[in-house]
Parts: sequence; C-alpha cells; structure tokens
Amino acid sequence: MSAKFDTVVKKFMVIFLILTVSAAGYCGFFVKWAFRDGASGMGFEAMLEGTATRPAVHRQLLPQTVLYLTDIMPEEPKEKLAKRLIADPSIEKRYAQAHIPEKYVIEYYLMYFISFLSFFAAIWVLRSLLCEIVQDKVAGTLGAVLFAVIFPYFEVLGGYFYDIAELLFMFLVARFALHGNWIGVLVLAPIAEFNKESFFFFLATLLPLFCRHYGFKKSAVITLGSMFLAGVVYLFIREAYAGNPGGMTEWHAWDHLKLMFQPKAYFKTSSIYGLPLGSGMFLPHMICVAWIVKKNWHYLSDMWKNHAKIGLVLNSILYFFFVVPDEIRDLSILYISFLSLTAFYIRHLIQQHYGVK
Repeated sequence: MSAKFDTVVKKFMVIFLILTVSAAGYCGFFVKWAFRDGASGMGFEAMLEGTATRPAVHRQLLPQTVLYLTDIMPEEPKEKLAKRLIADPSIEKRYAQAHIPEKYVIEYYLMYFISFLSFFAAIWVLRSLLCEIVQDKVAGTLGAVLFAVIFPYFEVLGGYFYDIAELLFMFLVARFALHGNWIGVLVLAPIAEFNKESFFFFLATLLPLFCRHYGFKKSAVITLGSMFLAGVVYLFIREAYAGNPGGMTEWHAWDHLKLMFQPKAYFKTSSIYGLPLGSGMFLPHMICVAWIVKKNWHYLSDMWKNHAKIGLVLNSILYFFFVVPDEIRDLSILYISFLSLTAFYIRHLIQQHYGVK
C-alpha cells in the first residue's frame, strides 16, 4: 500500500510540475502578445474571418476549430455564456494585451484554453521524448521544464497560437516515428499542415527515425507519403485564400545580410517575466548554444544526428531566405535536436557534480 501511494504521489508531483511550468510559459507568451488582437494582418479577428494576410491566413486549424465548436453550441446557452463572459472579462483583466471582440468572445476563450492545453500536452510529450532519448528521467524532465519556461523568448517578434499547436504536433510525430508508428504520422501530417505550412519540411526529418524500424525504401515511402498528404492540404488552403493580400512567402535574405554586420543586433533584449533578458540572436546565448552542441553532440545516436542534420539544412535555408531576422521561433525544426542536446548536458552536469551514474 505504501509503495503504491508513493508512486501516486510521485506521478502527481510530476504532473503538477509540468502543469505549473506550462502555465508560467503560456502566461509569459500571452501577457506579451495575447492573440495579436487588433492586428489586421494576423490578428485574432482577422484569422477567424479569413481576412488576414498570406501566409498567416493559411494557418486555419485552430480558428476553424473554435468556430465549429461555437457553431454547434445550442443557441440559448451560447447567448447566456457570451453575456456572462462580456460582463466579466477575466482574460482582459489579467492581460493588458488582450482586446476581445464581443462577437467572438466565446471563440476567444475557447482559443485561450485550447492553446494552453496544447502547450501543456506539448511539454508533457516532450518530457517523455527527452527521457527516452537521454535515458534519464531527471534530465529529460528538467529539459522539458526549461523549454516551457524559455519558450516565450522564442516568440520575441510576435506570439502566435499556431506556434503552440505546432510544438504539440512536432513532438507527437517525432515520438510516433521513433516507435515506428507510421499510421499515426500519416494521420497527423495533414492536420498539422492545416495548422502551419512549414510542418511539411519537419516531416522530412523523420526519415532517419523510421529507418530504425524499416528499410530505407519503406521509410522513404512513409516519409514522402506523409509529405504528400501535407502538400495536398497546403495546396488546398493556398487556393482557398489566393485572393488575400500578401504572398505565399516573404523574402528576407537581404535583411539577414545587412544585420550580420551590425554589432547591436547581437545584444538585443526582451522583457518577459519582468526581466530584460537576451532575445533573438543574442551573442551570449549563441555562445552557450554552440558550447552545448560541441560538448554533447557525441551523445546523440546516428539516428538523431541524421535527424538533426536534415533539420539544420532545411531550417537554415528557410530561415535565411524567408524569415525575418531574429525570428527564432522559425527555427522550430531544430527544437527537438537542441533540446535533446540540452537534456544530455543537464545529465552530464548532474553526473559530474553529484556523482550520479
């Protein structure tokens, strides 16, 4: 009885820890950006009405989900709920950035809670993934906790609800691929693409993970099949919003070249949690990242090294040509690789300083 109760307590403590840091990270994200309320190009209302600019408007999974959930609600309870939420705007009281349009008040609250649950689930799946990669529950848990807390610093130039859902999908499909669950990947691929078009490229990094279970040819067929399904969804969405302002992509190669030679670009700060800490390509952070990669690369298996190499090539090209400088949220294809290396570094520190084997 004592052993069972001890197990229950430990599981509760882990759940509570992940829930707490997820709440902290989500609030850090939301207090700065909310849902970009009022922004004509990518704001909450514009996304729901389909009037946002391309490519932001393509990211319709959550907007369509909250619209559907609101639409199927019985009319009378829906009106009562809307009046209650308008009368007591708890989100607007807590977050100065939140400006909820009354006609979409239910949709807004749904988006808020779905986004938080997605973030919590993403950190939970990440913890499981890191624990398996580094073969250490403490290091894996601390790696996931660290990411939850620092996530708002990845959103320094803008916070977007679809970035949070992207985390959950990336961590899930990586876990599916790691265990050879190609059906799960094929099912999630078009759904995740409906959330954000760059997911198409992340799917390519799963090839080495599938090769752990299947031959190269079968793994390539599975990977290309998932990319095909994602591509079909992208083409459908692109066609649906072809008349919206903006283009399929934005070119920023020249912006990157100009910024490379400006010293001040490497010492920018951003205030999250009330602290002005480094943001974007902050030089001390870049040095730490390089050090973590250098010291821990050898811990990665060949499978994860190949996953990282594919991700590095694809993400570097996408980032340099199509992403605003310092928008490090768009390095998301490399999240799992870097977080794995970070978890290995944490494990190394624990073993080195506390004599844990």
